[in-house]
Amino acid sequence: MSSAVAFDPACAPKPSLQSDRRRASRYDVSVPVEVSTVDGLPLSSEVTNISASGFRCHSSMALRKGTKVIVRFHKGMRRRAYIAWQIGEDIGCRLLRPLTADELAQVMSNGERPE
Repeated sequence: MSSAVAFDPACAPKPSLQSDRRRASRYDVSVPVEVSTVDGLPLSSEVTNISASGFRCHSSMALRKGTKVIVRFHKGMRRRAYIAWQIGEDIGCRLLRPLTADELAQVMSNGERPE
């Protein structure tokens, strides 16, 4: 039995209001994750903005553009990515393999932290 969650655009958070040229809609979220370098150095524990093709997180570590990272979402889903930009502690990462609509919905549904 499949446990995939259907993506319902009407229930999705509103895209962030940024004037940029990205192809995929971006969503402001608070999703617990593990972002680390490919050799295991931890970088971040939260994604604050996500799209099918990338995400933004925070890290106090200075990283070079192109550094390869791994993001581990809940339930074992993970993706390889690379640092596309860093401004201060904000890091933008591009996923090497985009999330499907179902995967994006699943990640976003885990963004609500229990109080």
